[in-house]
Amino acid sequence: MTNTERALLKKLADGDLDGCVGDEFVTGDHQNVYCGKYIKNGIPCSYREGEGRRHFDGRENVYIPGKRSIKKFETDEEKLLFLQNYGFLIDDDEVRTYSSAFKYRFSGSGRGEKR
Repeated sequence: MTNTERALLKKLADGDLDGCVGDEFVTGDHQNVYCGKYIKNGIPCSYREGEGRRHFDGRENVYIPGKRSIKKFETDEEKLLFLQNYGFLIDDDEVRTYSSAFKYRFSGSGRGEKR
């Protein structure tokens, strides 16, 4: 582990990088699925949430929330992988510089080649 990686993990632990990472985006054909990434309490997370719906139960409309799944990046290796892949979306020069060293160009074979 390099000194830069240690410094980035310390920034994560201190909460300096907490907040939204990039923009939320919507996918899905029939129903919308909302996807996004964020950092909370120093733990990077990725989420997917289905669209909620309303149901009439005989007396009133009841809102049924969509299914939400969250993937947490808890180990140091997972946190560094998150910063490598999505660090360019974070408003911090040190993280963006670290992330830019791991950009890949994808060829037709599906394997990433380093630029």
